[in-house]
Amino acid sequence: MAALALVGALAAPAGAQLDPVPQDRGATGLGLALRRIGVTPRVLYVTAHPDDEHNGILVRLSRGLGVRTGLLTLTRGDGGQNAIGPELFDALAVLRTEELAAIHRYDGAEQYFGMSSDFGYSFSVEETLARWGRERALGDVVRTVRAFRPDVILTLPVDAVSGGLHHQAAARLAREAFRVAADPARYPELGPSWQAAKIYQGGVGGGAAANAESRVTVRTGVYDPLLGLTWQQFGSVSRGMHRSQATGQRMAAAGEGEASFILLDSAPPVSAPEADILDGLDLTFAGLARYAPDAATAAPFLRGDLERLQADLDAARASFDALAPGKTIVPLRAVLAGVRALSAKLAGSGLDPAARRDITGRLEDEDADIQSALWLAHGLAMDVTVDDGVIVPGQSFTVTIRVVNQGPEMVNVDGVSLLAAPGWSFGNTEGRLRELAPGEIGLYRFTAHSPADARPSQPYWRRKPGVDRLDLVDQAPVGLPWPAPEIVGVLRYRSAAAVATRGQPAEWRYEWPGGGEKQMGVAVGSLFSVRVQPEITVVATGSRAPREVRVTVRSQGKAAAAGRVRLEAPPGWAVDPREAAIRFRGEDDEVPVRFAVTPGRAAAGEAAIRAVFVDESGHEWSAGDQVVAYAHIQERRLVRPAVVRVVVVDVAVAPGTSVGYVDGAGDEVDAAIRQLGVPLTYLTGDDLAFSDLTRFSTIVTGVRAYEARPDLRAFHHRLMSYVEAGGNLVVQYNRPEFNQAPPAPAGTTAPPADSPFAPYPASVTSERVSDENAPPRFLHPDAALLQTPNRIGAADWQGWVQERGLNLLAARDGRYQDIVAFTDPFPLNAGEKTGALVDARVGQGHWTYVGLGLFRELPAGVPGAYRMLANLVGRPRAR
Repeated sequence: MAALALVGALAAPAGAQLDPVPQDRGATGLGLALRRIGVTPRVLYVTAHPDDEHNGILVRLSRGLGVRTGLLTLTRGDGGQNAIGPELFDALAVLRTEELAAIHRYDGAEQYFGMSSDFGYSFSVEETLARWGRERALGDVVRTVRAFRPDVILTLPVDAVSGGLHHQAAARLAREAFRVAADPARYPELGPSWQAAKIYQGGVGGGAAANAESRVTVRTGVYDPLLGLTWQQFGSVSRGMHRSQATGQRMAAAGEGEASFILLDSAPPVSAPEADILDGLDLTFAGLARYAPDAATAAPFLRGDLERLQADLDAARASFDALAPGKTIVPLRAVLAGVRALSAKLAGSGLDPAARRDITGRLEDEDADIQSALWLAHGLAMDVTVDDGVIVPGQSFTVTIRVVNQGPEMVNVDGVSLLAAPGWSFGNTEGRLRELAPGEIGLYRFTAHSPADARPSQPYWRRKPGVDRLDLVDQAPVGLPWPAPEIVGVLRYRSAAAVATRGQPAEWRYEWPGGGEKQMGVAVGSLFSVRVQPEITVVATGSRAPREVRVTVRSQGKAAAAGRVRLEAPPGWAVDPREAAIRFRGEDDEVPVRFAVTPGRAAAGEAAIRAVFVDESGHEWSAGDQVVAYAHIQERRLVRPAVVRVVVVDVAVAPGTSVGYVDGAGDEVDAAIRQLGVPLTYLTGDDLAFSDLTRFSTIVTGVRAYEARPDLRAFHHRLMSYVEAGGNLVVQYNRPEFNQAPPAPAGTTAPPADSPFAPYPASVTSERVSDENAPPRFLHPDAALLQTPNRIGAADWQGWVQERGLNLLAARDGRYQDIVAFTDPFPLNAGEKTGALVDARVGQGHWTYVGLGLFRELPAGVPGAYRMLANLVGRPRAR
């Protein structure tokens, strides 16, 4: 925790890549840092999911005006979709958490999280609050408000229905927390009470028509000469990091951008019309006096000292010269000395303790901001690097701190040290404390040792089955994105008489396979990592067919090692071989072992197969790392048990079934098809263009494949020729981009144009059925897809997760056959919905659209989803 506090106070926000973005370096960085000093109000933005925020507003507040800005996201987006890879649930939460970190490198906001789980799209705010646990979710907001202590709170529109009712639920919780956080009788365990001045709704997602007279329009298309872009354009750059959600990547046009907000509540009440959400707040040092109404008698020096601080700050800003940043060193020292002197005077004053706490807390922010600016004015640079990115318990390694004085003045190095959790040890082997003259480099090396009982790095939270709230894995700083960095380097130095400190997480630097340098914080891994493949296997009841389970063991220690690996299967199941001996040459050596598992005669239900590696000392290892790594984020790891989930299903597969598969946007339906024992071939662009497709009884296109695969769009006509000749084409759900024209703008009712990829007039819609328990109504109970080779009945729709279907097909031709319909219980999604499973005869073959959320149900091991999948791919090819 000490390391976390230091990084939060002294270093720039750590992001996906730990090094600062160019705008935070050099003279530009100094200019931006000077904006933050003396701006004492704080703004907290409350949303439901990653990507709900208005990025132009965050840039305007944090970068443009220098306001300390926080973003509270109540969920980590674990119920969303993934446009770039296979990660879902916990792994998707890791990815989306890191995407927000990447965004905040640009907008400068601080990230906080609630503990609610994203259970998927909801049409009901009541359902959302019930599933989140209303009081617990409210407590998440209250905790953050009391810790961050904002003057202004922003949130989503309270009554808007676009984007799902998680948004409205988050807005209602924020509005309630505005008052509850100020009540010391409510949630007393969550810190001292705090009353913000104002709360607004709006920014994104529409807004309420009422109270139009209290609407405030904030321009974000304002050009910022330090950023070289408008605030909205810089927000566009940051928003592009939401890549898993396929957010728009286009840059906003020059001058384009604004956001509207409506005042929800205020204390004291705001009576006059406002021109800005920050109206009534003093953005100078003098504004600190608002926290001490008794200052005239208890601290009569306060106002005069604040005025002198502002005068010193004005002098520092006036001295800023982009070609000579060192000109601000002396005036910044004066501001720093003044802030520290005022803090000392307040500590001995008769101010009310709460007022003293609030003012000194903000003066601590100012102290940190001044130190950041002083660092840039001096032209100082510091790298804290390790010689190994993944540290195992008991390992020795080297940490190097490199300090460079690139500025015009000498600085004195008073101390260089490392912070870590208890049990880590560091010995300084090279480097001495000394003066650093302009152009000089200070190099400090430490021999480091991790404790023998160091725990693997992982998120402090995980999804809790059956509960829409994240569960704690470890004691941790609840509300922050991650646990504290494993190692933080600390430099203490003097600029003349001004003492300053710089903290920076240690990082591992490496080359990304696609080119360029990547950085990641130090990660602790286990000595041996054990992974299984597949993680879920499907066995037909009564089947005695062997199944392959592959166990991969990776050694993460430096030395050669050996051991034996085995599978622990249910009683009556056979495993061949019983165990296997494996050897490792050194670090990152990875050995796969294949086992044949023959099921016993199991009834429908679930079982587990556990992989165990036993090292030479007899210690057992049965967990491994799932690495979440993309070019735009910092690599993160999840610890996963090395267990194969076995789902025993009463499922039949039509003989002679063979599938050609067109990969989509990261679904795992292909793996599920192979689990059914069906031969599967991945189709390349050349296959689509030139190969004999008639060798497959069925071709399946992956999730959003028509969006992800230009070759599929180009050679769609060959697929239709395959269908007309008797083949079966199964099209998993696509978004409205599947249609001839883009979807109609928000707020319009124009129907989408027919898709060029559907055989008859039809289009993909944005409609969905969000209740995973919505009962099915079979429109054509005798349809082959419900009858052969498995009879689909009510039991097959039990145990579904998150939703029934999404992006349903609107079929406008009698040659389509809608097979099943669902009705959500929510008034905002009233009416029976069709388009989840649509079949059409085309020539001698069949074209089938699947809006059912099989891409979620199959990895979740839902038996009925496998039976439905077997029917979809098992239709015999017409001859």
